Amino acid sequence: MQSILRSGTSSLALTVAAAAAMLAACGGGGGNNSGAAALLLAASGGTGGSGTTSPSTPGQTDPVTQTTPPRQAGLVYQAPVTEGGNGGSVVKVAVLAASGPVTLTTAPLATDAAQALVAKLVPGNLVDWVAGSTADSVVTADEAADTFNVILRKGSSAAAQFNLARYGAAVSRRGDEPGPMVAAGWVYGKTGTSVTVGDGRVVTADQAGRAYNPPIKRYEESYTLAPDVKVYNVNTADYSQSAASTLDALPVTANYDYATTSRQAAYLLFDQNYKNADKARVVAIWYFTPTSTSDGKPVWDVPSNSPMLADKGTDPVSGQAYVNINATTPTTAPYARSTEPFEMVKNTMYYVGDNEVASYLLVADMGTPDDKSDDKVIKVDAGWPNSGYQYWKNIELLGLDPRSVTDIWLTHGHSDHYGTVVEQLRMMDNAGKPVALWASKEDVQGVKADLQGNTFDITGALPATETVIRARTTNFYEYDKWYDYGNVKIMVIWAPGHTPGTTNMLFKVKNPVDGQFYTFGYHGGYGFNGLTSPTEANGWLRLSYQHGFSYLQNSITADFVSPQHTNQFPIVEVYQALKAYNRDPANAGRQLTMMEAMQSKVYDSPSINGTKITSEFANQLEKRRSVASYKASDAANSSYKSIETSGPFKPGRENGLTSVPARILDDARIVQGFVGPQNKNPAIPLLANGIVTATDQYVNDPGGYYVQVSLEVLDNGPYRGFIPEGYTQFSPGLNRSIVYKGGPVESVHAAKGTIRPPEVLRTQRLGSLADAVRILGTLQKGATVTLSLTPASEIVVPADPTKTFQ
Repeated sequence: MQSILRSGTSSLALTVAAAAAMLAACGGGGGNNSGAAALLLAASGGTGGSGTTSPSTPGQTDPVTQTTPPRQAGLVYQAPVTEGGNGGSVVKVAVLAASGPVTLTTAPLATDAAQALVAKLVPGNLVDWVAGSTADSVVTADEAADTFNVILRKGSSAAAQFNLARYGAAVSRRGDEPGPMVAAGWVYGKTGTSVTVGDGRVVTADQAGRAYNPPIKRYEESYTLAPDVKVYNVNTADYSQSAASTLDALPVTANYDYATTSRQAAYLLFDQNYKNADKARVVAIWYFTPTSTSDGKPVWDVPSNSPMLADKGTDPVSGQAYVNINATTPTTAPYARSTEPFEMVKNTMYYVGDNEVASYLLVADMGTPDDKSDDKVIKVDAGWPNSGYQYWKNIELLGLDPRSVTDIWLTHGHSDHYGTVVEQLRMMDNAGKPVALWASKEDVQGVKADLQGNTFDITGALPATETVIRARTTNFYEYDKWYDYGNVKIMVIWAPGHTPGTTNMLFKVKNPVDGQFYTFGYHGGYGFNGLTSPTEANGWLRLSYQHGFSYLQNSITADFVSPQHTNQFPIVEVYQALKAYNRDPANAGRQLTMMEAMQSKVYDSPSINGTKITSEFANQLEKRRSVASYKASDAANSSYKSIETSGPFKPGRENGLTSVPARILDDARIVQGFVGPQNKNPAIPLLANGIVTATDQYVNDPGGYYVQVSLEVLDNGPYRGFIPEGYTQFSPGLNRSIVYKGGPVESVHAAKGTIRPPEVLRTQRLGSLADAVRILGTLQKGATVTLSLTPASEIVVPADPTKTFQ
């Protein structure tokens, strides 16, 4: 079957079908395409290729004949006008359609309906409609505002837009059939019968410097042209000056050099939907002038400022060392943050995000591994709004179909994590496939109460403008329970801080290689933005943020880290280091997987009774807990005010507490200060010294130790696990009083009726592991002890550490 996407050559230009054959030949089986893709990852060191898809696309269905004519599509190039009459107002709009320029006219509409329709018909919008009985008429929808649907919005922005033919935006569904495909990107090539479109992203070598031959262009596709393809020159400076053009006049972007700042953008319309992709031809091209501009910065598969760029030299354009260049935000330059997808657990867990924000794919067998019909494909978080084309292609490169996703789970209501939800919902709607959308009730509807029954009125983080997400959310999480999907189990933990409804997740994933379950810790709200200094609104969030880290450290045992952002934990660098290792001819007989590349314990952590005391997950948590807690943050960042210096302090503890009783509720643990090099793995050369991420390294403190314990503090003070509404407190660091908004802290976990919710508190810093061991030896679960607390609720350590708890 010939693909509309003309495949370029590549070290991994194998079809999924071919990979499956390889798997069978090697004694594998199961008929799972993702297993074949995993074999490619292991054999060749990762997904590569020119970015063009193979003839056998995952999830491709047999071609079908569409019996109902599809909706028509065109680009609005003049402002619509309304003409009134006794029967209502008609709307007229000039579009550049696949059949030629035409002014479309609606039936008479009520004034409010006409106004709603006009709001969609902005010049630069690519829209679709149902053709009427004449070439210039449209069929009015039952809901008049739905007469035209917006596919893509160009507007006056020079910002880049990219859309794959098979995935993402498309002409709206009509009847029982998906609408024709649409593509968008920069034009990189053309012939009399084809056009090549991509995002300019080229990877020339792996992180060890071994060249890819040819270079990898993951997000580039070539399309077959219809003989009578319509071509339009669209003037974004003055849409009314747009006009018909020719294929010969279509400009081609000069080259792939990142310094090329003038790139030719275009929209493309096909004559078939994704089910008939192998037969589809481009019937219309709209190319935009003036040409798009890019920022001209170099891009890498690894994140900006990665230590893996330290040996890459200097950018000849800016004169800066590559390691010092911070890539542009994905909202304006998504191509600057793309990265290669990879398998984490064979056939089960995948990374499909970019090199800035994570998204994971979990393939759950529902306890019936031999029956694929009931499988769930769970996508965790949805990334940046403009980056959907990367995520869809990344999923495809792993041998899966983005339309196979059955569930989308969101950690919190920020746009870098829900950004492509609406796009995916529309893609699924167009395909006629259901998808469940999961979210925290607290970020969608707000925080109304905690588990104790305390009431609040806190607005969730999801903006009110995200009406589609609100309307389409099908499930709110139940916290602190395992959702069991057979070989995949998920627990969601409410952890306010980063947002009111932030959630952490645990993924318990069965590795088919050894049959064992492994737990991945996913901290769903690691960012300290919005919390750097106490305010009226964020006081309770700062305390809850701090509590969330300690709660996880004492309550959860995770085998591996699955970070939410790549500057939290170097998951992308780990994969790139693994890929470079596997591509080394010297290692051909000893290929490694991500399960072998990822570290469970901090390599240089000290041991007690033969067991390293610090896991990579606990270490990741300690980094940001330290940022929020300690005065070192104040010294390192002029805008930061730590809880230690500035509060809020828990009510009644503004001056600390002296010799108060407390009941010990767990076995306590020793927490090591943050260890800067993460995922140190001497078996892989590029990981031999670990990866030191660029952010927050001032908290690096491997020689510091704390004893952390869950306690019920039996004082007579007013603190009951939450900040009361209107609580007023003086902030020493700000030298002023703050009237705090109320909100839950420990009470997010405490059952109703609990008088004093358990607090997870720690000692002041200890200078040696020996002191920590001595203190730990004095503690016994269930015992009542006497202790003293600082204003920041740190447990005071006296001159004799063994007297900390008496």
